[in-house]
Amino acid sequence: MPREVQIESEGAVLVAVLHGELPATRAALLCHGANWDASGWGDVPAQFVSRGVATLALNFRGYDGSTGRTNRNSAPIDVRNAAAWLRSNGVRDVALVGASMGGHAVLIAAAAVAPESVVAISAPVRAISEGDAKRILGRKLFVCAERDSLGAATAVTQAFTDALEPKTLRLFPGREHSKAMFKAKYGEEALELIVGFVAQGIAARQ
Repeated sequence: MPREVQIESEGAVLVAVLHGELPATRAALLCHGANWDASGWGDVPAQFVSRGVATLALNFRGYDGSTGRTNRNSAPIDVRNAAAWLRSNGVRDVALVGASMGGHAVLIAAAAVAPESVVAISAPVRAISEGDAKRILGRKLFVCAERDSLGAATAVTQAFTDALEPKTLRLFPGREHSKAMFKAKYGEEALELIVGFVAQGIAARQ
């Protein structure tokens, strides 16, 4: 059963929901967008758990019980501290998965977290620097709608171009942004791509 945990993050206390059991070979840290919270992932965590990947759905500071207030600078800090919590509880490989604001946060935090993999959904919405893109560590998957309603596709494509290998870009036909992609006609395909990417090779690491 999912259980709520609390994580200290440089002056804030973050509320997150753990799906699956720790310790684990690999765990995914799910990071939400600006207009929703961790509950917005719906049954996505269960999809990861079914593939052997424990999942921590994080509420950034100021969301659903987490203290403080989120901004562009604090979100990557929260990602780093949540990833550190996972490792301190027996996770060997951390995967960072973020949508929109959360996607930007995981891309920026990846240099410090050194994750096994990173998934950016509809992110970055606005361009990140070439230097920041090159500092993204781990296997990288960028997922976005071709006509993203916030215009993110341009920045996503540029971040993919600037990022170092290994990297994958998948653009889906549509205008959906962030978690709305999972409700689109291609939603099941997109979710399978993301979950499969994170779970890739996990059996060999166990």
